[in-house]
Amino acid sequence: MKVVVGIPSYNNADTIGYVVKQAAEGLKKYFGGGIIVNSDGGSTDGTRDVVLSTKVPEGVEVYSFVYKWPIPGKGSAMKEIMEFAREKGADAVVFVDSDLRSITPEWIYKFAKPIEEGYDFVAPLYLRHKWDGTITNNIAYPMTASLYGLDVRQPIGGDFGISARMIDLYLEDESLWKTDVARFGVDIFLTTTAIANKKKIIQVSLGMKIHNPKDPAASLGPMFNQVVGTLFMLMKKYEEVWRDVRELRPVETWGEEAKGEPEEVKVNLELLKQRAQELFLKEEATLKKIFSEEIFEEVKEAIKTFEFPDELWAKVLFEGAVAYRDGLIKNAEPLIPLYFAKTADFVIKTLDMPTIEAEKLIKERARTFLREKDYLINKWFG
Repeated sequence: MKVVVGIPSYNNADTIGYVVKQAAEGLKKYFGGGIIVNSDGGSTDGTRDVVLSTKVPEGVEVYSFVYKWPIPGKGSAMKEIMEFAREKGADAVVFVDSDLRSITPEWIYKFAKPIEEGYDFVAPLYLRHKWDGTITNNIAYPMTASLYGLDVRQPIGGDFGISARMIDLYLEDESLWKTDVARFGVDIFLTTTAIANKKKIIQVSLGMKIHNPKDPAASLGPMFNQVVGTLFMLMKKYEEVWRDVRELRPVETWGEEAKGEPEEVKVNLELLKQRAQELFLKEEATLKKIFSEEIFEEVKEAIKTFEFPDELWAKVLFEGAVAYRDGLIKNAEPLIPLYFAKTADFVIKTLDMPTIEAEKLIKERARTFLREKDYLINKWFG
């Protein structure tokens, strides 16, 4: 089987060499060799030099290029990796992030082997610290699970395996690549497209995820916009797929889920609260316009108290999606203060909880969203 490992990057010189080395060892050990390709966004720190100078075993080829797609972002990098893989006649493409510190050669096997066995999409399942992946835990996971009825725990995990068949599906509509799919919207696009098109999906257990995490209050604004905007856009595209889904089905999982307590992710709770309240004042007029009166009043209270129940949060995202579809908001930005408030609520609730206990709250959140789905149906189709 011909395997291509694709690594999107932008100024990752300090971490990418390790990722290349682990990927190369995985390709050699499990597939006798293969191709590693780095698609770079014009790094100025020597990222590509590190890639090309990393020693790899015989039988592993290494390429690096600056992607040409005019929209800067992770999605553009991955688009050109898929085009490259198609030209090379790859059977499987494995995407791994360039800042991974927990990747092992086995990751390559776990992402590529299921493709050989007939799966089309391999999603990661890792143990992450309770405060890592706040966009995943608060939005991408409960929304995807409740909409499409498949319990994919890391729909924007960043690392995936895809079959050659998926490349054509992902690249068939070039207009999508002129949206936030070209940026951080790419992961939710890859996952949702696979689920909505009823492709054969599996999760693989990868143990701990250790990478360079971001403090949500400090740096996740643009990512929020791009991920949530893409999720909302795909809701319109696939509305007939999710309309009648009323149950949450488990996804086949390869390997045991990891146990333990991951490396702590620091969150600045006071900054989260401050940003939530400041941005709410800025967006208040817009939010009043897009929410029903009842939801708006409940949101106002949540911004004061930082008590933000999942039932309310589900309705906030559902009404936000309808407003996005109807053009009342051009992007998801007005919802950022509410995301900060919801994240603060979760941090407060889980301060003294081990990650494994916090995980139960996140899984229950997806079920809550599913229970509230009639609210969305009435708003969307009513």
